[in-house]
Amino acid sequence: MLGIILFCIGVMYTPGPVNILSLNCGMQRGPLSHIPFCLGVGAALAFWFALVGYAGVAVVGGPMLPVIAGLGTCFILYLGWKVVTADVDAPKTDKPVAALDFKDGLFMQLLNPKAFMVVLPVTTIQFPAAGIAGADVAIWSLALGALGVGAPLSYAAIGAAVTRRLGDTRYFRYLNYVMGGMLFVVAADMAYEHVYLPWGG
Repeated sequence: MLGIILFCIGVMYTPGPVNILSLNCGMQRGPLSHIPFCLGVGAALAFWFALVGYAGVAVVGGPMLPVIAGLGTCFILYLGWKVVTADVDAPKTDKPVAALDFKDGLFMQLLNPKAFMVVLPVTTIQFPAAGIAGADVAIWSLALGALGVGAPLSYAAIGAAVTRRLGDTRYFRYLNYVMGGMLFVVAADMAYEHVYLPWGG
């Protein structure tokens, strides 16, 4: 069972669209205001673990995965555009930039193909191997969802630490361009790998 936790940490805490966006939000707003978004991410992970754990790989396999990936690509492009066009000169006491809530985290992770890199191997291979079934699937789904909350929150904390070392708002604009560009690259890769290729590219 330790293998399940280590595998999930290894995948959840590597850079991806959710964590890249969280790094930027940490720089703009600080980690505490990012908690609702992180809870949305955890809720989405718990949902996928439970759904696939009970219903099996057929739920998200086959023709459904490219559809989910296509929607996720569009959503990540939208969030990347929000990051690139954010007003970095807005005072922190005013309306904060790049504000993301529970709903944003929930939908972004529900539509994130990277989530399936964690969910599918765990639910189809590691759960059965560890004898996890019945009510234990729900318990493990909630626990792994909670583990997933820490990934974007830790990236937001790193972003806040970087912010404290920067005083000039010009740097924030450059960082926004970099972070938004990274999200665009992630969206393009997602569209190619999970939408274009499965549909006969």
